[in-house]
Amino acid sequence: MIDRLLFPKDGFCYVCSDESNNLTHSLCMECRSRIEEIHKEFRLDSPYIDRCYSSLFYNNFTKDSIHRFKFEDRSYLYRTFHSYMLKTMEMNKIKDFDIIIPVPVHWRKEAIRGYNQAYLLAKPLAMKLDKPILRDCLVKSKWTREQNTLSAYERKRNLLDSFKVRRRERIQGMRILLIDDIFTTGSTLKVCSETLMKAGAESVFALTLTSTKM
Repeated sequence: MIDRLLFPKDGFCYVCSDESNNLTHSLCMECRSRIEEIHKEFRLDSPYIDRCYSSLFYNNFTKDSIHRFKFEDRSYLYRTFHSYMLKTMEMNKIKDFDIIIPVPVHWRKEAIRGYNQAYLLAKPLAMKLDKPILRDCLVKSKWTREQNTLSAYERKRNLLDSFKVRRRERIQGMRILLIDDIFTTGSTLKVCSETLMKAGAESVFALTLTSTKM
């Protein structure tokens, strides 16, 4: 069992670990039934970001799965999650962008966790769509509190001046697809897109794995 969790292979559900021949998105039928797909567009109140698409509703099952993905070393769950994001892109015909940028985490937080979950989601999308991905362009320059513990007002203040762009020439005139795991109030996406636009990007829109909105 431990080997299967650390080094998952085909033939069992990535969430509950049950063996099954009826897998889709590397999930068994029972786990799939608990996921609520939305694949929809949301508008954000910001002049710096055009729109945001989300794949799944952030229900209790998805919340628990993402917590395992981010905080319990279940990094391989990106294989399940990114396939839902690809489906969102196909359903909404998302293709008018030049580069993909994952929302960064602070380097100390990434060192503790061992990975940036947004990058894990973004990388297979970039490979599948044959688009470049810039991992070290947008950086989290300031350590901040976890957003999920804060009110909407506190989220905005928490992120103030926390992102920077390195080597701006790489995004000059570029249409950027921003990737993140959760869309709640949109504070992180707004701040990231503002940082990118002020650094010379032509446009920014976002795709997140989950949304707390339906």
